[in-house]
Amino acid sequence: MNKIIEKAYAKINLALEVMNSENNYHLVNNLMILIDIYDELEFEIDNDTFIVDDKIDDNIILKAAKLFINEFNINSGVKIKLNKKIPQAAGLAGGSTDAAATLRGLNKLFNVNASNDKLRDLAKKLGSDVPFFIGCNLAMCTHYGEVIEKLDINFKEFNLLLLKPKFGLSTKEVYKNYLYDNISKSNKIKNILESLNKNDIEMLKENIFNDLERPVFMISNELFNIYNDIKKISNIYLSGSGPTLYIINPKEEVINYIKETYNDCFIYNTKTIKIY
Repeated sequence: MNKIIEKAYAKINLALEVMNSENNYHLVNNLMILIDIYDELEFEIDNDTFIVDDKIDDNIILKAAKLFINEFNINSGVKIKLNKKIPQAAGLAGGSTDAAATLRGLNKLFNVNASNDKLRDLAKKLGSDVPFFIGCNLAMCTHYGEVIEKLDINFKEFNLLLLKPKFGLSTKEVYKNYLYDNISKSNKIKNILESLNKNDIEMLKENIFNDLERPVFMISNELFNIYNDIKKISNIYLSGSGPTLYIINPKEEVINYIKETYNDCFIYNTKTIKIY
């Protein structure tokens, strides 16, 4: 029986500019990059469409599978196995990347040969972060995040230390507490892109920003305290709507301090990755 295995990589944000809301969604300039933490999905043709041992209500993977099958008038279902490694509600887009991996996997399983542009059009129906995970290592995601400008920058991969507290944060709640300051971050974004082009890590560290920091730290005093503590000894940034924090090219003494001090958190050594 034909099986397809697809890796669903997580992301971090190097820049997240959040502007006014429109139709109940905020306009964004969101610079995202793939990192080497991934879920693994296995797809096999079946009579029904289901996920083995699925315990998630309203599962985005199942939505993606049904959307694909309906779109291309496929007369069979699919059995999906998920090996989950990306932490949930972490600001790493674990659900979005799984949904995109489902579209990519079924495209291969059923030999549809749909283009990336077609898959991105489908992905938009599943969530604003989902289109990024169709064929991008690095991209500027605009409008609500679903308009993708793939960036073919030959950046040098860099190491990351991720720290995720055991609690999650609601993206909806974070955005509800956000107030736009009307200050353009276009210069910072320009500097980040220049730093990636030049492989200038110090310049990159100086310009990374996330407009959701303020509402996230308003909601979670615990995360705010962790952030401020680590900031005394290292660069540290928030990914997405949190609560995952990340450090670029961490020094050994910083890694040791974090592992000793925050041993109740999930800590991951990883790196950025180029796969497309």
